[in-house]
Amino acid sequence: MFNKLKSRLILLIMGGSIFAIVLVSFITNVTLFNQFDIYMATKQDKKIDAVVDMIYEAYIADGSWSNNVLHYINLSPLTSDFDIVIKDSKDNIIFEDVLDDTMISHHNRMMQRMGHGMMRKNYSNSMDELAKNEDYVKTSYTLNVDNNKIGTVDIGYVGPFYVSESDVIFTEGINRSIFYAALISILASIILGLYSSKVFSKPILKITKVANDIRDGKLDTKVDENNNIIELRELSKSINHLSKSLGEQELLRKRLTSDISHELRTPLTVLQSHIEAIIDGVWEPTEERLNVCKNEVVRLIKLVEELKYLTDIDNRKIILENKSYNLSREIIEVVEGFKSQFIEKEITLNSNIMEDVFLVGDRDKIKQVIINLLSNALKFTNTGGRVEVGLEDNGNEVVITVNDNGIGVDKKDIPYLFERLYRSDISRNRKTGGTGIGLTITKSLIEEHGGRIEVESEKDRGTKVIVKLPKKVK
Repeated sequence: MFNKLKSRLILLIMGGSIFAIVLVSFITNVTLFNQFDIYMATKQDKKIDAVVDMIYEAYIADGSWSNNVLHYINLSPLTSDFDIVIKDSKDNIIFEDVLDDTMISHHNRMMQRMGHGMMRKNYSNSMDELAKNEDYVKTSYTLNVDNNKIGTVDIGYVGPFYVSESDVIFTEGINRSIFYAALISILASIILGLYSSKVFSKPILKITKVANDIRDGKLDTKVDENNNIIELRELSKSINHLSKSLGEQELLRKRLTSDISHELRTPLTVLQSHIEAIIDGVWEPTEERLNVCKNEVVRLIKLVEELKYLTDIDNRKIILENKSYNLSREIIEVVEGFKSQFIEKEITLNSNIMEDVFLVGDRDKIKQVIINLLSNALKFTNTGGRVEVGLEDNGNEVVITVNDNGIGVDKKDIPYLFERLYRSDISRNRKTGGTGIGLTITKSLIEEHGGRIEVESEKDRGTKVIVKLPKKVK
């Protein structure tokens, strides 16, 4: 169960949320009650100061420690929360009011409810005995009138401060609020975890299903790309692109197998028929018929060599012999070599070659590229057509163009022009000849030099091939 993504997402989100909630609740509780303790301690100090001021004012009003003064002090509500002992100037105790056990027990209950848990373990009616308790706080104040000591006041209480019922109710209310807030937050985190896991896992499960379908050969399966999560949307696009690419590769593989079979079958059929006719005595083994057999063998050898050459390129077995040479002069020589063939087919061959353009590259490989491009232009341009070869220097790269007004190709076929044995003519009309590997080799050689090749074409309007090569191979 916990090996599933959905379960782990739920646990991760819930665990992280609950931990954060508990941590925040704990920190809030500690911080809030520390501040509350400081507030109560400050309040306690002010109450003590008020008691001392009340005793002092009572003495001043009467001018002595009379019974009326002591009675007034005893009845004052300010003294109800403290142990108070008043001594005269000669340190004789003239007033003593010690909290009884009921008040102390109430105080301890209040402190326990607040979580302080302070207890006075040995109750006593003697302040000196009370002072022996570790939780007990006793403070002495000297009373002076005109720089003359009139007595001292000892004020004691169970620390750190006296807690009333209203204080306890207030703190309990805060604790309840924190508890309920934490509980609601935990419930919300559980709901959020369930919802988030569903949001994340649902598209991933769909993608997984499509990936499994692709694995099973269902290459027309697609993932819905309408997802608000960027990463999942990109993953969906990648899966769809993979499915499309595999479908295209499968189609090309089938066509490749069919085309290779066709390319091999034609010369082999010719060889078989000629040899059988000669063996059966139907034909004489004349030079002309033997030349036909030889040409078919050469055709087979050429096809095998081109396939092997292409494999070597794919396996990076081709070593470039890069050196600087005059590319302009090389292209002019190739164009001159093709002129007779163009004249024979009555095709106009023009050139616009920039002079003295130098390139660092493999001279023979680049020459093969130019020959392949001109051969294609000658092959696919009808009588009376026009072909133009161009060369430009664009600073860091050179641009070679071969533009014709030949038969062209459909736009849908352009992406596949560089595939092995690909022919836009599904019927495999071989009138134009060739093996269908030339452009594949051309593209591979250009890319080996760090360049790129582009094709612009329109059916029955012509084709423009653009080759861009860096002036220096990296």
